[in-house]
Amino acid sequence: MEKVFTSEGRFTPMTCQVVFELHVKKEHVDNVRQWFVDKLPGTRAFRGNVSVEVVREQDDPTKFVFMEKWNERKDFEDYLAWRVEEGTVAELAEMLEGDIDFRYFEPLGV
Repeated sequence: MEKVFTSEGRFTPMTCQVVFELHVKKEHVDNVRQWFVDKLPGTRAFRGNVSVEVVREQDDPTKFVFMEKWNERKDFEDYLAWRVEEGTVAELAEMLEGDIDFRYFEPLGV
């Protein structure tokens, strides 16, 4: 794993940060939190996952943002392929308005 030198003079591992927004259909807003609670242990246990944080927009409770850290982008891609194969992505898609747009970031160490 590549490392980056931070402004504090420390080396930190280079990670892939994945950010995506979900727009949940209104009829699923009340139960989607529990769905996340049920599914996220599998995410956190998957090889290469560093962390997952989920936030909801204060002004629009149908919008959620996932901020995930992975050791490498390939780890996330392997995870996503597993979630597609076992049906979680299709299950989630039924509760959403629109598509999921995954964005990939890397830390600058500044």
